[in-house]
Amino acid sequence: MSTTRDGAYPGQRIIVLEGTHNFRDMGGYQTADGRKVKYGIFFRSDELTGLTEQDLAAVQALNIKTIFDYRDDYEAQKKPDPVFAGVKNIRIAAIQADQASRINISGNAGNADRNQHVIVDMVKNGYFKQFRADTMMMGLYTKLPLGNPSYKRLMEMIQHSDNLGLLHHCTAGKDRTGVGAALILLALGVPEETVMKDYLLTNETMKDFNGKLLSQLAEHVNEVELRNIEHLLGVKEQFMEAAFGSIKKTYGNVDTYFSEEFGLTNQRRKALQSMYLE
Repeated sequence: MSTTRDGAYPGQRIIVLEGTHNFRDMGGYQTADGRKVKYGIFFRSDELTGLTEQDLAAVQALNIKTIFDYRDDYEAQKKPDPVFAGVKNIRIAAIQADQASRINISGNAGNADRNQHVIVDMVKNGYFKQFRADTMMMGLYTKLPLGNPSYKRLMEMIQHSDNLGLLHHCTAGKDRTGVGAALILLALGVPEETVMKDYLLTNETMKDFNGKLLSQLAEHVNEVELRNIEHLLGVKEQFMEAAFGSIKKTYGNVDTYFSEEFGLTNQRRKALQSMYLE
């Protein structure tokens, strides 16, 4: 297992594996009071189905106790998670059924190739001829943080240290996982601007993979569709700002949001911080 940072694990942000493109440790980020999130507690990733035998051994060595999957039935059946001995696999769809068909064509892909990227499925189904991806993504991020059973379970789980290390993921590890990661970091007291940096790091980790995919698709779609695909593959500051804005519009501030949405009172957040910060 290699890394973009010096030194052996723990203490590395990006964990390079053969079968994933966006596997990261969420540790090392500084909170408003000067403490830092511990490494080796929270991990985020894209889909795990492509992990090699060497990857599986590397992930096993991270002492992960829970794999939390934000994907829906269709995604998980097409590309199932590996099962590790002694690790709990929990899956609760973060995108509800009425939105799913507009974000990942769930249930509309017919007999799609199991090894084919979901974007290819979407191109074949004419998705990018029908929808403006940037507008749809803004709407998605506005809805994701509110009344979401997946994040409610996530916030419940992280209050119990015996569930951790925790690896949470979706398909690309950027939108559903991006919001989930933002909520964890915010709950720990990491400032919004730092949370945004963690979110935007996906554009770096996925750059090569997305570039290759766009090149492959360029000969099959027109310019408008290609720009639409770019919106869906990357992350943008305005998307996460939509999530932050939705939280503040609904609750006024982050503290009230955590307390009323998840029962994470200031006292419970302090308990979280004492466990997971150093």
